[in-house]
Amino acid sequence: MAHHPVIVGAPRGLRRSLQPWLLQRTDDDFIPATLDDLRSPAGEDRLRALRAQASDGSGHLKLFQPIQRQFHLALVEAWCDTPGEPRIAPARVQAAGMVLRRIGAGDRPEGWMRSKGRIRGWLPLARVGGADADPAAARRADRQWTGVADIDRQLAGFRREDADSLLEEDVIPLYVAPPDVCADAGRTLYYGNVPTVSGEIGEADADFGAAPGVDFGPRSQAFRDHLVEGLRGEAMDLPRVGERLAASWLADSEQAGADLKLRRFVLLLRQLASEFDAFAAPTHPALQALQRLQLPLKQRNVNQQRETVRADTFLLAAQRIVLRGEAADAPEMPESWPAMDGRTAGELADALHAAMRARFVAMKAKAGRFDEPQARYQLRAFVRLKPEGPCPARIVWSEPSDAFVIAAWYEGAGAPPVQIALPDPSDRNLLAALKPNVAFVVPPSLQSLLSGSTKDLLAGGGKSSSLGLTWICGFNIPIITICAFLVLNIFLTLFNLVFGWLFSMKICLPFPKIPPKG
Repeated sequence: MAHHPVIVGAPRGLRRSLQPWLLQRTDDDFIPATLDDLRSPAGEDRLRALRAQASDGSGHLKLFQPIQRQFHLALVEAWCDTPGEPRIAPARVQAAGMVLRRIGAGDRPEGWMRSKGRIRGWLPLARVGGADADPAAARRADRQWTGVADIDRQLAGFRREDADSLLEEDVIPLYVAPPDVCADAGRTLYYGNVPTVSGEIGEADADFGAAPGVDFGPRSQAFRDHLVEGLRGEAMDLPRVGERLAASWLADSEQAGADLKLRRFVLLLRQLASEFDAFAAPTHPALQALQRLQLPLKQRNVNQQRETVRADTFLLAAQRIVLRGEAADAPEMPESWPAMDGRTAGELADALHAAMRARFVAMKAKAGRFDEPQARYQLRAFVRLKPEGPCPARIVWSEPSDAFVIAAWYEGAGAPPVQIALPDPSDRNLLAALKPNVAFVVPPSLQSLLSGSTKDLLAGGGKSSSLGLTWICGFNIPIITICAFLVLNIFLTLFNLVFGWLFSMKICLPFPKIPPKG
């Protein structure tokens, strides 16, 4: 005796397809409405019109996130591939579910995996036996047993040593439709929510890799071009040669028409500080690579031997004074930044690239399930049939859905915008009723800055002091919203001159419901 063939695909009343049927709905209580529509041909017409079909610029299907007030539901049917194609009895199904897979490099599918209670993240499906393997590790193991005790004990030992044998692919539940719905439709139907957002974080570090086809390695041209000349190992002109470094140089570099040499020098300090965290410790690999570089000081007496300063020592002092504004013994600006020999330049590039990778890992932390922008996914449904006689349990898969992307949270999805009613600032009676409903605790340093001259503050000349009292200031949220709305419109007008985005993101219509005041 053997299992007869079973097919899993879209509900046949909607479309003859071996793929799951993906709906896009805007109603919050969409599951009861969907189940009711499955009962009749008229309802199936409505579900056909609700099929997910938005696309991105590349023509890929696009699904949305719940924050965009769009919800996605997968519909699946299971039936017997025998004459007459009768529906499968729900009692024959041990479990039903679906997996959401990412399309990785080389179009190879990846599954969201767990193992021993830990989230392993996206891993190639080849590690669990391919795209048709059972998502459950125990079920995959069941198919390996021979029934011979000695052989099975050895197989169990091999499985304990093989970490991949314990991988579990995340399964999204599929729920069988109520018996009356299945009876009215004459089919065995399943439904399940399609997740497009997740707070799950994998244990693997976020990938520092560049876009496909782009080399951003330590010796690549793209990485070199990103660096200031001195960090590329090239000679570099320095500003204000012979002068003592000062905290004012940072502000000077940001002024319109500032000396280009000063700008480049400050950029060198900023790259080392922010991108590579090179000043965290004197033993940082980048600083160690710079130890061999000697910077010549200005020679004030032709009979005097030229003095030099080690690049790492000079840079440590420069970042304290110029970037952090510390009052310290300021060194003088060297005469030039010499070119490095090839070996030193290569060691510096390697150290900087490794530091950038470490900085990226610290900033990005671990990779989330849907963190990768423009990643493509596919959905695949399955039913696991119960054992029948001598035939063991087996899994039957649908075909993968069309590849889709998940829209970024800030994209519009066609749902009506959320309305926020603003109070009328000319209505004195209304404004008198708007009492403070939020309070800010203001530290002395911020309060002293705000208490100064507004003109000086706008000109960048405000002063702050940590001496004084802490204040608590009450405001009304609708009034804050009005202020933010006015400022938003001012800046939208200014940015529109550069980006030309005003007419695509701001739509204002007259609203005659409230008559103007006479």
